[in-house]
Amino acid sequence: MKSGIKYIIVTALLVFISSSADAQCIDLVKTKGFAYLDTSKYIPEARFNALPLREGDDVDIYKSFFKGRKYRIVVIGADNMPKLNFKVTNFQRQVLYDSNITKEESWDFVSDKNQNLIISVEVPKAEKDKKPQSGCIAVVIGFSTE
Repeated sequence: MKSGIKYIIVTALLVFISSSADAQCIDLVKTKGFAYLDTSKYIPEARFNALPLREGDDVDIYKSFFKGRKYRIVVIGADNMPKLNFKVTNFQRQVLYDSNITKEESWDFVSDKNQNLIISVEVPKAEKDKKPQSGCIAVVIGFSTE
């Protein structure tokens, strides 16, 4: 009986922690993400990617883009996270954009064709003597109506 109660408590705690992390990530999108996107010029897509990562982690996001449409891709992290690096590549891994070169948190472009692209986000590794930080990152994509 006691193990059943422990199981319920642990499960409830895990659900609370994960929903708290999700809420923090959604708040990051709403506060910083939409501000960087500039919603007066770009309409955010209905789906955005916001997830918790730690220093040294990376993630690939696959996204379709349509010919003739102007896009802005914004990649940001929580305040406690280091500056994120992101690349946009095609499926042959040819680099179309690299934030390590431009040092920008966003990329504006017009898609020259209907295409699927990969947005690769990397959280730099922590220094050897420091404990890796964890926090939310957000990838927000918008398109212009102009």
